[in-house]
Amino acid sequence: MFFASIGMAEVVHVRNKGKHPWGNDTVTYDSPALSTAEKDAVNAGIPRAREDKPAVKYMTRYYEPRGETDAKVLTIHALDDGLVLPENETKYRQAFEAAGRSDQLVQLTTAEGGHCGFISELFVAIPALTAWVEDGVKPTTAALMAACPSSCSFTETEPGPWGLRVVERTQRGVALESLVCTGLEGDCPADSTCSIADAYCVGS
Repeated sequence: MFFASIGMAEVVHVRNKGKHPWGNDTVTYDSPALSTAEKDAVNAGIPRAREDKPAVKYMTRYYEPRGETDAKVLTIHALDDGLVLPENETKYRQAFEAAGRSDQLVQLTTAEGGHCGFISELFVAIPALTAWVEDGVKPTTAALMAACPSSCSFTETEPGPWGLRVVERTQRGVALESLVCTGLEGDCPADSTCSIADAYCVGS
């Protein structure tokens, strides 16, 4: 509830002076548990709003990851995280790939732990990050699994395509060519394709 209330208010009312960086006017809400008629009813009854271009531009400039860093970055994400989709890691990796900084990123996943509930894994991941920074020893999932006690749940399984959970769409204030992609399903808005060579979406 914090993110849906306090966090959202901070973004909209403080950072963007009352303007909204998100809209849902082109979103189709779906659920495999609903019939076609029920889905149509849900979508017909949901209030719609368009994003404000200045707010979208602000968020893109100051909050959109670009992967343009010389720092070594290690992430841990639980596959059962119900608050922040683990598929976000896929889109985050694409940003590093587009920036030519793939070597600066190591992404680890755990089979369980929910949102930030993987304490045992942190006990081996933090020293591994330190060794990477100080000694150049890049962490691997296999090495951490070997160093981890039995309570750890590191896994080689990776999150799926981000676009299958959150379909990419065009937004006012965001240039199509600024959207990173690697050709995975849903990477780019419906009216565009992924330029694999450039790692960015392009108009079809």
